[in-house]
Amino acid sequence: MPGSKPILCGSIAGKIGGLGVVMHNRAYQKAGLEAVYVSFEPTGAKEAVEAMRNLGIRGMGVTMPYKTEIMEYLDEIDETAAAIGAVNTIVNDQGKLTGYNTDYRGAIDGLLEETGLRDKKVALFGSGGVGRAILYGLLKEGARVTVYNVLPEQAEALCREMGAQFGGLPGAFDKNAGWDVLINATPVGNQSSETLLMAEEFPPGIVVLDVVFNPIHTTFAAEALKAGCRVVRGTKMLILQAIAQDELYLGIRPDYDVMEQALIEKFGGIG
Repeated sequence: MPGSKPILCGSIAGKIGGLGVVMHNRAYQKAGLEAVYVSFEPTGAKEAVEAMRNLGIRGMGVTMPYKTEIMEYLDEIDETAAAIGAVNTIVNDQGKLTGYNTDYRGAIDGLLEETGLRDKKVALFGSGGVGRAILYGLLKEGARVTVYNVLPEQAEALCREMGAQFGGLPGAFDKNAGWDVLINATPVGNQSSETLLMAEEFPPGIVVLDVVFNPIHTTFAAEALKAGCRVVRGTKMLILQAIAQDELYLGIRPDYDVMEQALIEKFGGIG
């Protein structure tokens, strides 16, 4: 079995963002581990898997556009990843590659810091890859979820498959329907000032999760705060899913504050 010194972990992406590099490497340094994390832009999913085997790379994060395609090249798929239909984490155990999904863990762990989810009424905007992962986690926790999406057929199919309710287009959302949690799992607001809702459209006082982490201070989160909501930022979800990855890669649970500080320096402040 090939190996590396230091232990090599990393990620593959269509375009390198670099956030994983700063978070994981800071965590490894703090823990005193002889390990390093590197991001790659491979020529394809198959080639990335072959490189992982041949070089003895211990762990690999997977981002778009490879989360679904890469599954066919792995030896085993964790039950959760299979149900979600996407892999964002690969672990190499002596040449056996197993795919996992920690995206849902980042969202659910972040929400559970603010509220229980069993029997809570949740409005989920978005039914793409991230939305699908979060929906899986919400239903696993016993939440009652209604999905809103601009692509009705996609959302309806997802709801039938997983056992959620389809609420229609985002414009059909009624803030007075007794919601406990509201989630933006769409790309709206990514690297922009766009927002799905304005302050007056949020149910006041509920828990709100925005998966968008760039910018850190999204307009969606700012409007939710104006409405008196408790906000779980996309950066928290990002860090918590990365912590779950390192638990799988190296058997450690990194310090959340260490990873957050790395992002603060990368972005120039969280606040």
